[in-house]
Amino acid sequence: MAEPEAKIKILLIEDDIFMSDLLTQALTRAGYEVVGAKSGADGLKIFQEVQPRIILLDLLLPDESGFDTLRKIRRCEDGADAKIIILSNLSREQNIEEARRLGAVDYLVKVNFSLDEIIEKVRSVLRG
Repeated sequence: MAEPEAKIKILLIEDDIFMSDLLTQALTRAGYEVVGAKSGADGLKIFQEVQPRIILLDLLLPDESGFDTLRKIRRCEDGADAKIIILSNLSREQNIEEARRLGAVDYLVKVNFSLDEIIEKVRSVLRG
């Protein structure tokens, strides 16, 4: 009997409990394995342990900015190739430009996207 295919792991770094729960439930229903972190430090540690295929990263975290977390992930082994989508309510152009400069594959302003649209973005990045 063949081994079941492992689920694709997604690291969700989001400190808002309500948003984290919504995203986790939606992504789990879509067939992904979601590992959550509530801070940048926890996200970095989990990234190194789990090696997720994709990261959803908020910018406003309790311990450091998401940009700082992104920079630290990029310095990790395998971090340079990590697929990272910024998921934030910060919509200033300078934030979007900084995320792109640091290698984020996409920048989604939370209030502008439904859960289904976020899942489709995840699928698109994974296919790319």
